Amino acid sequence: MTLRIVIDTNVYISAIFWGGKPRQIIDMGRDGNIFIFTSMDIEKEIGDRLSEKFHLAEDDVMRIMLDFGTFTIPIQPTRKISFIKDDPDDDKFLECGIACHANYIVSGDSHLQRAKEFEGIKILNPSNFLKIIRSEE
Repeated sequence: MTLRIVIDTNVYISAIFWGGKPRQIIDMGRDGNIFIFTSMDIEKEIGDRLSEKFHLAEDDVMRIMLDFGTFTIPIQPTRKISFIKDDPDDDKFLECGIACHANYIVSGDSHLQRAKEFEGIKILNPSNFLKIIRSEE
């Protein structure tokens, strides 16, 4: 069974600029070893962060987002969740995870990581996610 995951914006941005474990996870999605799901809200946050925080030109952001679309599966969450009280904006990852029946949400965000699990979806940082994946191989 191929794992279904949702990755947080910080993991994707780390993969772009610094590689490492986040890039390994992205590469697993590119290779079809895992399914990476996304939503319009997640994609918007990634694009906004690339342009606002990292000051990338619109063409560069568009190119990155087009690449993102080559290895992610877009989904439209139908359920609104209000769970992450300290950062309600992070609820979009849970909403996407519920909609796609994710096994994992991979995040470097402390608000999400503190939850550890939501409705059967485990929330892990990239390092712990890779440890679990490698132990199952």
